Amino acid sequence: MVAREVRGLVRVSRIEQPEAALLSPEQSFLLRENLKLKLLNAKLGLLARQLESARADLAAAALALGRYFDPSARKTQTASSLLQQIQGQMRTTDLPRLDDTLAALATAAAGR
Repeated sequence: MVAREVRGLVRVSRIEQPEAALLSPEQSFLLRENLKLKLLNAKLGLLARQLESARADLAAAALALGRYFDPSARKTQTASSLLQQIQGQMRTTDLPRLDDTLAALATAAAGR
């Protein structure tokens, strides 16, 4: 009788991603803050026209999202799809070079 009650208290199951389950509350907080910083760095990289840096930060954010957050959660799925959309748009976006911009400005100034 006591053995059955003890077995009812203990549950053994397989965890697909053990590192996510072993995070303490402090580590979870730091993980979320690190994810926010990666996304902020990606934004700043885009503004500074450093596309490779922004792509690397977005890839790191997507990796952390897939590794440490519950993939069946609605918010995780939404964030993951948004990251995929952004990464897809960055692949097709080719920003103008600075010398091309200066040449266009010189041509426009000469036409006045």
